[in-house]
Amino acid sequence: MIEYLEIKNFRNFEQQKITFSSSMTFLEGLNGSGKTSILEAIYFVSLLKSFRASDDKLLINNNKSFAKIVLKTGDNLFEVVISDSSKHLKINNKVITKMSDFISRFKAIVFSPNDLKLVQGLPGFRRHFMDVTMVQLTKKYLDNLTVYRKVLKERNALLKHLKPKDDLTFLKIINKRLALEADQIIEGRMLFIKKLNKSFIERFKSFNPKDRVNLIYQPNSPLNSLEMILNERFERDLVTQSTSAGPHRDDFLIEFNRKPAKEFASQGQTRLIAIALKLALVDLFERDQDVVILLDDVLSELDDDKKHEIEKLFTMKKQIILTGTKSEYKNVKTINLDRKRN
Repeated sequence: MIEYLEIKNFRNFEQQKITFSSSMTFLEGLNGSGKTSILEAIYFVSLLKSFRASDDKLLINNNKSFAKIVLKTGDNLFEVVISDSSKHLKINNKVITKMSDFISRFKAIVFSPNDLKLVQGLPGFRRHFMDVTMVQLTKKYLDNLTVYRKVLKERNALLKHLKPKDDLTFLKIINKRLALEADQIIEGRMLFIKKLNKSFIERFKSFNPKDRVNLIYQPNSPLNSLEMILNERFERDLVTQSTSAGPHRDDFLIEFNRKPAKEFASQGQTRLIAIALKLALVDLFERDQDVVILLDDVLSELDDDKKHEIEKLFTMKKQIILTGTKSEYKNVKTINLDRKRN
């Protein structure tokens, strides 16, 4: 559970400290007051990534050289300093040099308007969704993913220097190493989508008992096949100087009444699909009492019945931080960011 968050030079905040309730906190304020930035800072401590920006430089306040996030939980003190070129990490005042030793020591799930991209967006957004969830569920997946990306980078670098008649022994060694890590990732994703789908179907049914949804994992290369595919595609990859097959090109299909939701679900149905997916994630974390749930203005456009389904989260033994222009909840700690910053 988060006790407090302190940020400096983060987004439009020069300095801010917020203390949270152990159960539920509502961040209240007008658009532009910084509500989402607070959630973004919390989420960044979990995964060292923003759920809004791909470039960390955008998190640093204008004309400042760094941004700093300090987050205190019941057990740990996390510190992240973001500069133009690096991240400096500490846990309990101890310097952490490997990001993999920091990621997911604190866990968070965020619900945001960007979740519509899970249905409507490109495959990369859905791969990112799988990765950021799975690294929080198992350290082994993070290790596999880290090694895979390192070997993939080595292979792509090698392709830039090879010629068709060169000795391919080293490339074939790299292909084997990449395939071994790929199989671990594919197996993990298969199991993850299977578990997520079971909960996703039930969660969507609670919103809409009439229509049906389903998730189908779409690996770019079948299990135990990548080494052979890479050896066969050598000439193609040599021309493009990139690796044309592997988990870095995976996707998963979201079906709506047995058709692609991206093409056949309405905007309202798409919103419910995205929310149901995130609620299904919460179910996967059910036994992990330390996961924090962040709700970024997801209730405002829902009718009362749909809102009630999400509000069932409030009865779970998890810390919840939500944002909106005006709190409707009694007996909930409410922080008005408009007043707090004036």
